[in-house]
Parts: sequence; structure tokens; C-alpha cells
Amino acid sequence: MNQSVNRPVGQLTTKLKAERIQEKLKAERIQEKLKAERIQQRLAMLPGWQTAREESALRRVFVLPTIRAATLFVSLVAEIGEGAGFIPVIRMHYLEVTLVIDTDRKEGLTDLDFDLAEVFNLCA
Repeated sequence: MNQSVNRPVGQLTTKLKAERIQEKLKAERIQEKLKAERIQQRLAMLPGWQTAREESALRRVFVLPTIRAATLFVSLVAEIGEGAGFIPVIRMHYLEVTLVIDTDRKEGLTDLDFDLAEVFNLCA
């Protein structure tokens, strides 16, 4: 399929997932801290992400094709995060964008942290 045809579908999917996460964050401010086994299960489904800070955060480095793509990605991540009531740590160095998700809700990772990572993967 042509990528220009897929792009609007991908953007719609990203928007719908972001809205779902925003609703979850507003409705369920407190989530249960995940156990190590569940963290590993969720990580296995999230290419590129790894745990950080003794399994209390998620981290990924994205490498974008152009500086424009990198800045657009950062803007989209910030917009989604702001709408969800949480903005991850964002570091940009030329084409590399590093995201760290640490929502501090339970001093450990929750399903919502992984849901945010999933949406950010769709944005890249």
C-alpha cells in the first residue's frame, strides 16, 4: 500500500489511542504498580523500550529521518502528554529523541505508562 494512504489512517489510530489514554488517566488517577513479571510481558510487546531507574520508568531513544520529523515528533508527544495530564522527559539531540516515562503515580510502572509508550511508538 502507498504510505501516503496509510498516513491518515495511522494518524487517526494514534489520535484514538491517545484519547483512550487521556480518558484512562482522568478516570483512574491511581493505578496498581506492576509486578516484575507483568513488566516483562508488557516490555516484550513494546519494541525499543527498556526499563530505567530500577524498573520505575520506561526509556526509549527514537531516531527520526530528518530534523523536521524529530521536532514534529517532539511536538506530538508533548501534545499527547499534555492532554493526558502527563508529559514525559523529552531530550532531543539532532535526529535522536529520548523519551522517559515516569508518571510517579505509584513509584513504579503501571499499565498506563506502557499505554503511553505504545502511543508514542505509533507517533514515530
